[in-house]
Amino acid sequence: MEGDNCEIKIGDHTTSTRDNEFNAQEYKSKITIGNDCMISNNVTIRTSDSHPYFDIQSGTRLNIPQNINIGNHVWIAPNTKIMKGAIIKDGAIIGSDTTISKEIPTNSLAIGRPAKIIRTNIRWSREALF
Repeated sequence: MEGDNCEIKIGDHTTSTRDNEFNAQEYKSKITIGNDCMISNNVTIRTSDSHPYFDIQSGTRLNIPQNINIGNHVWIAPNTKIMKGAIIKDGAIIGSDTTISKEIPTNSLAIGRPAKIIRTNIRWSREALF
């Protein structure tokens, strides 16, 4: 956490492997991860771009930090980037090497950079197949 009053909440029975970065940056930024999520390795979750940029004429900052909300029972595969403003609804699967910066619907599969919904009405299980 980098900034005042930042918060990272991780729900019950959520698991994570190695080399992950959960970064709530700037004032009052929040990352919320629900219950029973499965987060693989090399996942980055960031509420900010780390450095501001501005409109030259107005001086207005263009890249404001935004909270991230990940629902319950979400599976996030390796090398995923979850960027400011992302909302991932319950039961979703985020495929490997995906970048999320928008809302992903309930029980859907999203893949790509940027993420595209490629399947809906799915469910997943932690059941081992080996």
